[in-house]
Amino acid sequence: MTTQLLTQCGSRRCSLEQLLTIPEPEKTKSYTPLNHYDFAVNILTIASDLLKGYRFDRDSYALSSDGQKMFGVITFRKINPGPDEELKVAIGLRNSYNKTMSAGLVIGSTVLVCDNLVFSGDIKVMRKHQGEDMHEDLHDQIVTAIYKSQHNFHQISEDVQAMKNRTMTQKQKYEFIGLLTGEGVLSATQSSAAYKELWKPSHEEFKVDTLWAGYNCATEALKSSPVHQIIQRHSALHKITKGLYLN
Repeated sequence: MTTQLLTQCGSRRCSLEQLLTIPEPEKTKSYTPLNHYDFAVNILTIASDLLKGYRFDRDSYALSSDGQKMFGVITFRKINPGPDEELKVAIGLRNSYNKTMSAGLVIGSTVLVCDNLVFSGDIKVMRKHQGEDMHEDLHDQIVTAIYKSQHNFHQISEDVQAMKNRTMTQKQKYEFIGLLTGEGVLSATQSSAAYKELWKPSHEEFKVDTLWAGYNCATEALKSSPVHQIIQRHSALHKITKGLYLN
Protein backbone atom coordinates (compact mmCIF):
# COMPACT_ATOMS: atom_id res chain seq x y z
CA MET A 1 0.00 0.00 0.00
CA THR A 2 1.26 3.48 -0.91
CA THR A 3 0.11 6.02 1.67
CA GLN A 4 1.84 9.37 1.69
CA LEU A 5 1.55 12.83 3.22
CA LEU A 6 3.91 15.02 1.21
CA THR A 7 5.01 18.53 2.09
CA GLN A 8 6.60 20.06 -0.99
CA CYS A 9 5.33 23.64 -0.80
CA GLY A 10 6.52 24.87 2.58
CA SER A 11 4.08 23.12 4.90
CA ARG A 12 5.38 21.82 8.22
CA ARG A 13 4.55 18.59 10.02
CA CYS A 14 2.61 18.92 13.26
CA SER A 15 0.73 16.90 15.87
CA LEU A 16 -3.04 16.63 16.14
CA GLU A 17 -2.99 18.92 19.19
CA GLN A 18 -1.03 21.58 17.32
CA LEU A 19 -3.99 22.01 14.97
CA LEU A 20 -5.66 23.79 17.91
CA THR A 21 -3.07 26.58 17.81
CA ILE A 22 -4.51 28.07 14.60
CA PRO A 23 -7.44 30.43 15.27
CA GLU A 24 -10.63 29.51 13.43
CA PRO A 25 -11.97 32.32 11.20
CA GLU A 26 -15.36 33.87 11.82
CA LYS A 27 -18.47 32.74 10.01
CA THR A 28 -19.90 35.03 7.33
CA LYS A 29 -22.94 34.90 5.06
CA SER A 30 -20.89 33.21 2.33
CA TYR A 31 -18.40 31.24 4.43
CA THR A 32 -18.87 28.55 7.07
CA PRO A 33 -15.58 27.66 8.83
CA LEU A 34 -14.60 24.09 9.65
CA ASN A 35 -12.15 23.78 12.54
CA HIS A 36 -8.95 21.91 11.57
CA TYR A 37 -8.81 19.99 14.84
CA ASP A 38 -12.53 19.20 14.99
CA PHE A 39 -12.49 17.91 11.41
CA ALA A 40 -9.61 15.52 12.13
CA VAL A 41 -11.10 14.30 15.42
CA ASN A 42 -14.52 13.76 13.84
CA ILE A 43 -12.99 11.60 11.09
CA LEU A 44 -11.03 9.63 13.69
CA THR A 45 -14.19 9.08 15.74
CA ILE A 46 -16.45 8.13 12.82
CA ALA A 47 -13.87 5.77 11.31
CA SER A 48 -13.18 4.14 14.70
CA ASP A 49 -16.93 3.51 15.13
CA LEU A 50 -17.65 2.27 11.61
CA LEU A 51 -14.55 0.30 10.62
CA LYS A 52 -15.47 -2.90 12.41
CA GLY A 53 -12.54 -5.23 12.91
CA TYR A 54 -10.00 -2.42 12.54
CA ARG A 55 -8.06 -0.37 15.08
CA PHE A 56 -6.36 2.99 14.81
CA ASP A 57 -2.79 2.62 13.56
CA ARG A 58 -1.24 6.07 13.16
CA ASP A 59 -1.88 9.61 11.97
CA SER A 60 0.19 12.48 10.59
CA TYR A 61 -0.67 16.11 9.91
CA ALA A 62 0.81 19.21 8.32
CA LEU A 63 0.00 22.92 8.29
CA SER A 64 0.86 25.49 5.65
CA SER A 65 3.34 28.16 6.77
CA ASP A 66 0.51 30.48 7.82
CA GLY A 67 -1.63 27.67 9.26
CA GLN A 68 -4.48 28.41 6.89
CA LYS A 69 -4.32 25.02 5.16
CA MET A 70 -4.25 21.63 6.90
CA PHE A 71 -3.40 18.20 5.48
CA GLY A 72 -3.44 14.77 7.10
CA VAL A 73 -3.40 11.00 6.71
CA ILE A 74 -4.93 8.52 9.17
CA THR A 75 -4.50 4.74 8.90
CA PHE A 76 -6.32 1.82 10.49
CA ARG A 77 -5.08 -1.77 10.76
CA LYS A 78 -7.02 -5.04 11.08
CA ILE A 79 -7.34 -6.22 14.68
CA ASN A 80 -7.07 -9.93 13.84
CA PRO A 81 -5.53 -10.16 10.37
CA GLY A 82 -5.21 -13.43 8.55
CA PRO A 83 -1.76 -14.69 7.52
CA ASP A 84 -2.11 -13.16 4.06
CA GLU A 85 -3.95 -9.94 4.94
CA GLU A 86 -1.57 -7.05 4.51
CA LEU A 87 -3.83 -4.14 3.59
CA LYS A 88 -4.66 -1.16 5.78
CA VAL A 89 -7.43 1.40 5.49
CA ALA A 90 -6.00 4.87 4.79
CA ILE A 91 -7.92 8.14 5.08
CA GLY A 92 -6.58 11.42 3.74
CA LEU A 93 -8.01 14.79 4.73
CA ARG A 94 -7.51 18.46 4.00
CA ASN A 95 -9.10 21.74 5.04
CA SER A 96 -8.58 25.48 4.65
CA TYR A 97 -9.38 28.67 6.52
CA ASN A 98 -8.60 31.01 3.62
CA LYS A 99 -11.12 29.72 1.06
CA THR A 100 -8.38 28.34 -1.21
CA MET A 101 -9.72 24.78 -1.18
CA SER A 102 -12.76 22.81 -0.09
CA ALA A 103 -12.79 20.50 2.89
CA GLY A 104 -11.95 17.03 1.59
CA LEU A 105 -11.62 13.36 2.45
CA VAL A 106 -10.13 10.47 0.44
CA ILE A 107 -10.17 6.79 1.40
CA GLY A 108 -8.30 3.89 -0.17
CA SER A 109 -5.61 1.28 0.07
CA THR A 110 -3.51 3.85 -1.80
CA VAL A 111 -3.88 7.45 -0.64
CA LEU A 112 -1.85 10.52 -1.54
CA VAL A 113 -2.17 13.91 0.16
CA CYS A 114 0.20 16.71 -0.81
CA ASP A 115 0.35 20.41 -0.01
CA ASN A 116 0.62 21.11 -3.75
CA LEU A 117 -3.08 20.08 -3.74
CA VAL A 118 -2.64 16.57 -5.17
CA PHE A 119 -5.37 14.68 -3.31
CA SER A 120 -6.12 11.10 -4.38
CA GLY A 121 -7.76 7.90 -3.18
CA ASP A 122 -10.36 5.34 -4.25
CA ILE A 123 -13.23 7.33 -2.73
CA LYS A 124 -13.30 11.13 -2.53
CA VAL A 125 -15.58 13.56 -0.67
CA MET A 126 -15.37 17.34 -1.22
CA ARG A 127 -17.48 20.04 0.46
CA LYS A 128 -17.31 23.80 0.05
CA HIS A 129 -17.36 25.95 3.19
CA GLN A 130 -20.86 27.21 2.53
CA GLY A 131 -24.34 26.84 3.97
CA GLU A 132 -25.93 26.48 7.38
CA ASP A 133 -25.93 22.68 7.02
CA MET A 134 -22.28 22.45 5.99
CA HIS A 135 -21.11 20.46 9.05
CA GLU A 136 -24.09 18.07 9.04
CA ASP A 137 -23.84 17.48 5.29
CA LEU A 138 -20.10 16.79 5.47
CA HIS A 139 -20.63 14.40 8.39
CA ASP A 140 -23.20 12.42 6.37
CA GLN A 141 -20.86 12.26 3.36
CA ILE A 142 -18.01 10.99 5.54
CA VAL A 143 -20.21 8.25 7.02
CA THR A 144 -21.36 7.18 3.54
CA ALA A 145 -17.80 7.15 2.19
CA ILE A 146 -16.49 4.99 5.06
CA TYR A 147 -19.36 2.52 4.67
CA LYS A 148 -18.62 2.30 0.93
CA SER A 149 -14.90 1.83 1.57
CA GLN A 150 -15.51 -1.38 3.52
CA HIS A 151 -16.90 -3.07 0.41
CA ASN A 152 -13.94 -1.82 -1.65
CA PHE A 153 -11.37 -3.14 0.83
CA HIS A 154 -13.11 -6.51 0.96
CA GLN A 155 -12.85 -6.74 -2.83
CA ILE A 156 -9.19 -5.70 -2.82
CA SER A 157 -8.41 -8.35 -0.18
CA GLU A 158 -10.06 -10.98 -2.37
CA ASP A 159 -8.05 -9.80 -5.40
CA VAL A 160 -4.79 -10.01 -3.46
CA GLN A 161 -5.54 -13.55 -2.32
CA ALA A 162 -6.45 -14.56 -5.86
CA MET A 163 -3.12 -13.18 -7.14
CA LYS A 164 -1.26 -15.16 -4.48
CA ASN A 165 -3.05 -18.33 -5.55
CA ARG A 166 -2.38 -17.91 -9.29
CA THR A 167 0.84 -19.41 -10.61
CA MET A 168 2.97 -17.22 -12.87
CA THR A 169 6.25 -18.49 -14.31
CA GLN A 170 9.27 -16.27 -14.84
CA LYS A 171 8.55 -16.15 -18.57
CA GLN A 172 4.95 -15.12 -17.91
CA LYS A 173 6.21 -12.38 -15.57
CA TYR A 174 8.40 -11.06 -18.40
CA GLU A 175 5.35 -10.95 -20.65
CA PHE A 176 3.34 -9.24 -17.90
CA ILE A 177 5.91 -6.47 -17.43
CA GLY A 178 6.13 -6.05 -21.20
CA LEU A 179 2.36 -5.65 -21.45
CA LEU A 180 2.32 -3.06 -18.67
CA THR A 181 5.05 -1.15 -20.49
CA GLY A 182 3.17 -1.29 -23.78
CA GLU A 183 -0.02 -0.06 -22.08
CA GLY A 184 1.84 2.91 -20.60
CA VAL A 185 1.48 1.85 -16.98
CA LEU A 186 5.26 1.55 -16.66
CA SER A 187 7.64 4.02 -18.28
CA ALA A 188 10.73 2.68 -20.04
CA THR A 189 12.84 3.39 -16.95
CA GLN A 190 10.28 1.78 -14.65
CA SER A 191 10.05 -1.23 -16.95
CA SER A 192 13.80 -1.76 -16.56
CA ALA A 193 13.42 -1.47 -12.79
CA ALA A 194 10.62 -4.06 -12.80
CA TYR A 195 12.69 -6.50 -14.87
CA LYS A 196 15.57 -5.98 -12.45
CA GLU A 197 13.23 -7.01 -9.61
CA LEU A 198 12.48 -10.20 -11.54
CA TRP A 199 16.17 -10.98 -11.99
CA LYS A 200 17.35 -9.90 -8.54
CA PRO A 201 14.34 -9.59 -6.21
CA SER A 202 14.79 -7.07 -3.39
CA HIS A 203 12.13 -8.79 -1.24
CA GLU A 204 11.54 -12.47 -0.45
CA GLU A 205 7.89 -12.32 -1.58
CA PHE A 206 9.05 -11.30 -5.08
CA LYS A 207 10.85 -14.64 -5.56
CA VAL A 208 7.83 -16.96 -5.73
CA ASP A 209 6.19 -18.01 -8.99
CA THR A 210 2.88 -16.21 -8.51
CA LEU A 211 0.98 -13.34 -10.09
CA TRP A 212 1.29 -11.51 -6.76
CA ALA A 213 5.08 -11.55 -7.08
CA GLY A 214 4.94 -10.15 -10.61
CA TYR A 215 2.41 -7.52 -9.52
CA ASN A 216 4.70 -6.41 -6.68
CA CYS A 217 7.67 -6.08 -9.03
CA ALA A 218 5.53 -3.60 -10.97
CA THR A 219 4.40 -1.70 -7.85
CA GLU A 220 8.02 -1.46 -6.70
CA ALA A 221 8.92 0.14 -10.02
CA LEU A 222 5.96 2.53 -9.79
CA LYS A 223 7.43 4.14 -6.67
CA SER A 224 9.40 6.44 -8.97
CA SER A 225 6.23 7.82 -10.60
CA PRO A 226 5.64 11.58 -10.55
CA VAL A 227 3.52 12.55 -7.55
CA HIS A 228 0.48 13.50 -9.63
CA GLN A 229 0.52 10.13 -11.45
CA ILE A 230 1.01 7.69 -8.55
CA ILE A 231 -2.66 6.89 -7.90
CA GLN A 232 -3.55 6.83 -11.59
CA ARG A 233 -0.79 4.34 -12.44
CA HIS A 234 -1.52 2.06 -9.49
CA SER A 235 -5.20 2.03 -10.48
CA ALA A 236 -4.31 1.22 -14.08
CA LEU A 237 -2.02 -1.61 -12.92
CA HIS A 238 -4.79 -3.15 -10.82
CA LYS A 239 -7.43 -2.75 -13.54
CA ILE A 240 -5.27 -4.40 -16.21
CA THR A 241 -4.17 -7.21 -13.88
CA LYS A 242 -7.70 -7.95 -12.80
CA GLY A 243 -9.05 -7.86 -16.35
CA LEU A 244 -6.41 -10.27 -17.65
CA TYR A 245 -6.01 -12.73 -14.80
CA LEU A 246 -8.79 -12.48 -12.19
CA ASN A 247 -12.02 -12.51 -14.20
